Amino acid sequence: MWTTTNAGVVSVTQGGGTITATGAGSATVRAALTASPSAFLDFPVTVNAVGAPTPTPPPTTSAYAQRVLQLTNAARSTARTCGSVSLPAVPALSISAQLTASAQGHASDMAALNYFSHTSQDGRTFDQRVSNASYLWSSVGENIAAGQPTPEAVVSGWLASPGHCTNLMNARFTQIGVGYAQGGSYGSYWVQDFGRPR
Repeated sequence: MWTTTNAGVVSVTQGGGTITATGAGSATVRAALTASPSAFLDFPVTVNAVGAPTPTPPPTTSAYAQRVLQLTNAARSTARTCGSVSLPAVPALSISAQLTASAQGHASDMAALNYFSHTSQDGRTFDQRVSNASYLWSSVGENIAAGQPTPEAVVSGWLASPGHCTNLMNARFTQIGVGYAQGGSYGSYWVQDFGRPR
């Protein structure tokens, strides 16, 4: 589902294939999952006086999520000790659109509503959020963090925590979704949703 905050500046087609400048100014184009509107990406757009869109930097959300995925898979490629438990190297995780929607939705929700918990303000648990994102799973898990300024810092923190490290190194998990959002009292919120499809 694609929307614009100012149709006087840009119009969008529902397929997201066309963004048309309609006047000078600034607007935000939002791409959201129809089944889960809280999972979205915003793209700021500025149109100058002659009607040509002015390039703007891409949001850091996708770049940060990609970096977390890279660091996570690098960590999984090496045997390590999580607390007092020695774990072998395990295969890399592949990205899942549904897990990404769940993770990004929860990160954005925590940032917007200024809380930090595996349980959403509406009472949903992480496994319910993953199921609501249409992911059919046989195993599922979640890591969250808040306040870390970079992907390197957050993955390092998870690896230093026995429970989070065990999730990250769990051989049952084959797929991942990563969410990142800015806001709230912590400034940054991070989510990893892990799963194994049925």
